[in-house]
Amino acid sequence: MPKKICSTCHGGSDNIEIQCTNCSGTGYDPNEDNEFAQCHSCYGEGTVQVDICPDCNDEGKIDDEDEGL
Repeated sequence: MPKKICSTCHGGSDNIEIQCTNCSGTGYDPNEDNEFAQCHSCYGEGTVQVDICPDCNDEGKIDDEDEGL
């Protein structure tokens, strides 16, 4: 299957930022009673830095599922 550059890490492995999985990118902690409580995973930013890209496992490329359609 053909490969394309990963849209999450753009083919590189430095400074990979992804949407925070705890707050879904809102910056607010969904588990707190106070609806404006800052997320403890991303500290209100909505994104977190990771060492390994979750989409391509740091390979830089993913399968091009749209190829040939």
